Amino acid sequence: MPPSYKLAPLRKLVKGENGSELATLPVLGGTGFGGIRRLDSTVNIQFDRPAEGLAALAGVAAVPVPRSKTQIIREVGGRRVETVYFRGTSGKRVLGRWYDKGLESGQAPRGLLVRPEDQRRYPKAQRLDVEAVAESTHVRDSFVRRFEPLWRASKGVKVAGAIELAERIRELVEEGAMSPSEAKSAAGYLLLETAEANCQSRATRYRDRRRCADHGLVLADGVLDEVEVDLGEVIERALDSECWGAQG
Repeated sequence: MPPSYKLAPLRKLVKGENGSELATLPVLGGTGFGGIRRLDSTVNIQFDRPAEGLAALAGVAAVPVPRSKTQIIREVGGRRVETVYFRGTSGKRVLGRWYDKGLESGQAPRGLLVRPEDQRRYPKAQRLDVEAVAESTHVRDSFVRRFEPLWRASKGVKVAGAIELAERIRELVEEGAMSPSEAKSAAGYLLLETAEANCQSRATRYRDRRRCADHGLVLADGVLDEVEVDLGEVIERALDSECWGAQG
């Protein structure tokens, strides 16, 4: 037999003039379930090497997402990305995040376990019933809607170390997709951005950034090992996960 639950009446705290707590009194008409106010859904992505997970986080941090602001949290005293927050256009409301779950929980070494998390906060008039969430694909559909723009923006993006990117730029020149001067500018931009050395004019930086984005070139910031990660494939693994409904 499934367990039964009884909802207690809502109560309010009454304080005295000096701030001391006097009593808690029932709120008339306050009995009952008020609906789901907060809903966080996550998927764990396991990587074979720490460099791959770190490169994926660096890629998520580098890809611009429409109608979102990105906040990047790096390790203290270093460049490796630990958390990427996605916020609303005002920058106040957190919509979701990608973070190093292994590092945060102590379950795994840095870079091996990355967790994307969709965060939903519902105002009173829009709160959901438990049945609407538990007996449908609502949670998964919400997760996909949150990170599908990131997945679309990441198509064709290769996050790699310096040597791999240099080889990719050489291939682009050989294919005729880049001129030698454009290749030199792109390589210089990637290197300078890693060190946050803004030595170019704003117009030049924007032009080189756009060129790198058009060709899917992202340097694995803070990653010392040579690595190459297809960011679109990583995000697709999260969207297509078969683990929805699992607990823990």
